[in-house]
Amino acid sequence: MRPNRTKRNKILSILSGLCLLGFLRPVQAAAPEDDMARQLLLQALDNQYRGHYQATLEIIDETFPGGRDSLSGQAEFSDEIGERRICLAGPKKAFEYRSLNFGKEQWVTDDNSHRIRRIANRQWKKGMFGTLLTYEDMLKLPTDFFLEYSSCKGVKATDSTYQLTMVLKPLFQSFYSRLEVTLGKSPVLLKSMTFYGQQNQKLKTMDILGYKQAEGKWLISDLTVADCDSLSRLQMCFRHFSFAPNPVAHKGKVKAPGFSLLSKRMPDGSGSNASGPDGSDEESSEEVSN
Repeated sequence: MRPNRTKRNKILSILSGLCLLGFLRPVQAAAPEDDMARQLLLQALDNQYRGHYQATLEIIDETFPGGRDSLSGQAEFSDEIGERRICLAGPKKAFEYRSLNFGKEQWVTDDNSHRIRRIANRQWKKGMFGTLLTYEDMLKLPTDFFLEYSSCKGVKATDSTYQLTMVLKPLFQSFYSRLEVTLGKSPVLLKSMTFYGQQNQKLKTMDILGYKQAEGKWLISDLTVADCDSLSRLQMCFRHFSFAPNPVAHKGKVKAPGFSLLSKRMPDGSGSNASGPDGSDEESSEEVSN
């Protein structure tokens, strides 16, 4: 018995020394604010409609001193198989954008040159519409930024909103050091986000101006993105929504990333299929302003 006791005492002594030196630390429970932030972001994700739908899209781009330009066309989102497609045309330009495999591939067609080109990974941080929205932003809009949650720097609650400061995973910190997020209450929905750069400078803000309800979930119908100098402003308006059953994923497509970064459970996607009983498309008539 004595050799075992001596061995155990030596192990305890070594572990105590490592703790004193800082190599080993007792596991600490997550801070209450961090737990609250995770739950709020998860609710916002769960309230966001995810499925297959189409809508008309109008984009109004205003710059100083470039003036005002507008593009209109169609947008199609198939969230369950990770595809996004936007076709736009205007007096000066037109193009088609498509994302496949949950963002693993992004393609754009320039109507001036009629050439289809793939957006290389190194170009994902370049602007899609001017300098306000990047190709990577298009994969994350409106709430998938929350999937890259790393930690919370503070949570405040008012009568109508939750305000929290979140830090993204290291992969995204090279572009956005942190996000200030405002969530509405009842239901918990995104109202605005402010993006900060590496030098803690404010880069741009995104404001959600309206939502549309679909099968108990919510779709953004109006949003505005503006830069910190108020020299550029981009407005996106989605109208005439139509819903259909989710298409079958093509063979070889990668599966959707889970929600494990925020929670061990993944939203069940209930309500994602918003087609009518007869299989025809139907559009909810309820709209709200945020």
